[in-house]
Amino acid sequence: MDARTSDSALPQYTLEEVADHWEAKSCWIVLFNHVYDVTEFLRKHPGGAEILLEHAGKDSTYAFQSKGHSDKAYKLLEKYCIGQLVLCERIY
Repeated sequence: MDARTSDSALPQYTLEEVADHWEAKSCWIVLFNHVYDVTEFLRKHPGGAEILLEHAGKDSTYAFQSKGHSDKAYKLLEKYCIGQLVLCERIY
């Protein structure tokens, strides 16, 4: 993931908090230890909302990486970043 200059200013979330956002009305995912609110992106996702909802409320890093997303997709993530995982739950 790209280096963020303001990571220390981002809110911190636990996986338990992320898990509360597992449906279309509030869809959060974790990628590379960062938390993304992709609720507004559901209808725009090229692969359809279903794939995001399948991974909603979870760490989706492996699934994201395995699909071979473009540099554009990685850049687009910045728009949806709302925080990061608490230090003790990070794996990347």
